[in-house]
Amino acid sequence: MKGMAATVVDKLKGHKPEVLIDKLGERLAYERTGVRLYEPLITKVGAASSGPLVDLAMLTKIRDDERAHFELVGDALRSIGADPTAMTPCADIAGVAATGHLQVITDPRTTVPQALNSILMIELGDNAGWDLLIELARGSGHEVLASQFEVALKTEQEHLALVQGWLKQAVLDEGT
Repeated sequence: MKGMAATVVDKLKGHKPEVLIDKLGERLAYERTGVRLYEPLITKVGAASSGPLVDLAMLTKIRDDERAHFELVGDALRSIGADPTAMTPCADIAGVAATGHLQVITDPRTTVPQALNSILMIELGDNAGWDLLIELARGSGHEVLASQFEVALKTEQEHLALVQGWLKQAVLDEGT
């Protein structure tokens, strides 16, 4: 009830909480997808007989961070009176877009560097999505949520740097 009251107050202040809810739904779908993408990547890296040096423990940590971010966004939706199980328009788009990456990563013909390239695209989108969500939350008067999302963004920036480093090394190793 408290969350629904906050949403009504947002409407009365002239904010459009449905936009925030849609983008939260998108972020929720994206983080759920992150978990689903890192699972087969962990398997692929673990099964690779040779190839780039990718830290399996760090891949597992990234997957766990994605799961924690999923829970954070679900809690944020509940806190503003929204249903985290509802499929928002942007969540639907995020899910459809992710199917290509899932196909790339799970294809047995895909190499580890190719899978890393796909996950890099996901991490770039993840970083941009958190950045926009922070601005939207802050602009809607949800300062506490924005602060929590900034912590998630910092973690996502670390993920991005790791994946970029692994991919760079993998490509350089292939090319020399």
